[in-house]
Amino acid sequence: MNYSTHFKMRNYLTTVRIQYDITGTAYSTVMAVQLKDPKTGKSSYLWSDYQSWVAMREWYKRCERMGVYGKNNVNKDGTCSLKGTNGRPVYIGAGVLEQIAPSNRRTYTKLTLELLEDFLFDLSYNVLGTNERKFVALTGEMGMREFDRVIKEKVGQMNLMDTVFVTGSGDNLKFGGQFKTYAMSNGIELTLKYFPLYDNQTYNRQLHPVTLKPLESYRMTFLDLGRRDGEANIVKVVRKDREFVTWYTGGAVGPDGYAKSQSTLRSNGKDGYTVFFLGEFGYMVRDPRGCGELIMEAED
Repeated sequence: MNYSTHFKMRNYLTTVRIQYDITGTAYSTVMAVQLKDPKTGKSSYLWSDYQSWVAMREWYKRCERMGVYGKNNVNKDGTCSLKGTNGRPVYIGAGVLEQIAPSNRRTYTKLTLELLEDFLFDLSYNVLGTNERKFVALTGEMGMREFDRVIKEKVGQMNLMDTVFVTGSGDNLKFGGQFKTYAMSNGIELTLKYFPLYDNQTYNRQLHPVTLKPLESYRMTFLDLGRRDGEANIVKVVRKDREFVTWYTGGAVGPDGYAKSQSTLRSNGKDGYTVFFLGEFGYMVRDPRGCGELIMEAED
């Protein structure tokens, strides 16, 4: 009897934290422009509300980036060389990209349908059943554009009897559309999802020599979002009660207002307060064999 043994992988949760300060004057200063929360519909003219919104936005951006690009800093023997000010190890877990096997990454200079089909077939072969081969690919605007281009080139070779590229009627016609899903042979189906992080020019400085857009925008990250033994293949893991923790240290003022009595206890004597965000989380890819990447390679 021949059989293959299961493999085991180890990952760690990552702790992310940020803080922001509000001065006593900023707490009461009114802005000239009114801000409106799109979720609650609440409007505000206060700088403190604006700073809170900016900090929350920055928090989610950092969590997203760590969840995708995080690099594991734990040594093979389980030790961690990075220490905090208290001497305890500071663990950084592997992000989603680092959990994809190097053998499942390929580079390309020009996207073709044949490349997509061969690559996804390799990811599926002996890993996914014919009814499980539904992939989702994260990509930037240029990746979406390249995908649409190759599909339209394929469509141009066919004699279509009906199409939905022309809509409207009379003198109010509209022509065009964008392909985002492609059904291939052997039950393989690919759906593209726009991922703004790949278009961020603050972090992605290497540009395509022709389009001058970030090379990262062409990256396609194929994720197997199926199930393994009844559980999702890719899941977010958080430590209980620590997914999002927030608190503040108050001085002359706090989020609830100014101190107006000698009996009011505050943590420091500054004219303002500080708000802290902390979270401990990570992403687990149970079976990475069905995940892969196509990465644009271009010379300057």
